[in-house]
Amino acid sequence: MAREFYHPGLRGVIAGETDICSLDDGLRYRGYCIYDLTQGASFLEVAYLLLFEQLPTEERLADFLGLVADEATIPQQLAQVLDLIPLHAGPLEALRTGISLLAHFDPQTADPPGDSGAGQAVRLLARLPLLLAHFARTPQSPPNGRRGTSARANGGPARTNGHPAADDQRQDRTRGGLRFDPSTSYAHNLFRLLQRRLPTDLEEHALETVLILAAEQEFTPSSFSARLAGSTQADIYSAVQAALSTFIGARHGGAERSVQEVFLELRDPADAASWVAERITAGEKIPGFGHPVFSDCDPRAAILEPLCCRLAAARNAQAWEDVAEAVEHAVWERQRLPPNIDWPLGRLLTYLGFARELHPALFACARVVGWCAHAVEQAESGESIRPRARYRGVERAEFAPLWTRDL
Repeated sequence: MAREFYHPGLRGVIAGETDICSLDDGLRYRGYCIYDLTQGASFLEVAYLLLFEQLPTEERLADFLGLVADEATIPQQLAQVLDLIPLHAGPLEALRTGISLLAHFDPQTADPPGDSGAGQAVRLLARLPLLLAHFARTPQSPPNGRRGTSARANGGPARTNGHPAADDQRQDRTRGGLRFDPSTSYAHNLFRLLQRRLPTDLEEHALETVLILAAEQEFTPSSFSARLAGSTQADIYSAVQAALSTFIGARHGGAERSVQEVFLELRDPADAASWVAERITAGEKIPGFGHPVFSDCDPRAAILEPLCCRLAAARNAQAWEDVAEAVEHAVWERQRLPPNIDWPLGRLLTYLGFARELHPALFACARVVGWCAHAVEQAESGESIRPRARYRGVERAEFAPLWTRDL
């Protein structure tokens, strides 16, 4: 019998080769240090790097921005379906539905992903913010459990058939409000689409930084799902669907939600040490700490922390920063675990004014670039991913006809 290699969870297993991202020397995208990218590049420059394997020139970046702007539109039929999504569904689920429908309007889905993947990635990059903004702006309707017939809880205008408010709001989403402005950055557009106001310079820089940091991180569960789909030569939409469905899980894209609950529960920094001690004694993990690869320091968290401090000062939200610092100290004293990206990310997005339920979806709008890059790379390699399983069930069961089986 051949030697058996068994690694539950595949933690630490080298499952493939990639040119996209490295975690061995901090975090690098195609060889470029993540700190340098956040300080000197825009998100679209980084997206171009991940998709086309090199940083763009000024001319190529202008062409790329124009292409994204040209593709930033969603079919009216798709918008109507988003209006019918039930109230209990969240933004990530809405994105999953929207991506599935977008595939039907793409003429290249039958082409090999190695040939059409980059073009489809650009379309997704352009359209995901519009899908998210349309879903977030659609008023909710408690009576029938669907969106689109009454005002949101925040007092937005009612939307009923034949009512002027309905027509005005629909025009805002499909003509004016949901429009990509090529004269501004991707982060500026995303902020404006979701917040319905223009960002300050600090807000735009902070969101740009988040998008760059969120774009890629090697073989995460969602990226590996994209590679699995790519190995079968599935189209990019299918690969992104697989990745997003994996990302929705509470232990992946949902991890940041648990971090936010810490700040809802713990209000006084003086209580942080006892709060941390109680949870560790109970065998619970402190959300937002530790990383399977970055054991000493998550470079993404280190980049976001100063931005959190600046935004907290601008928002008069120093109380959260005081709690965060106290929890970090308590966790380090007891477990020697550094914060991961989820720890500052939730605070930063809250300071930017984004509702909690939008946080994972914002992350996905950036990570779609990495998912597409992984799916294309795996498809072009020609290698199929087909692991084995160790069977642990009954070895030899005797079959009995139906009428002789005894409960």
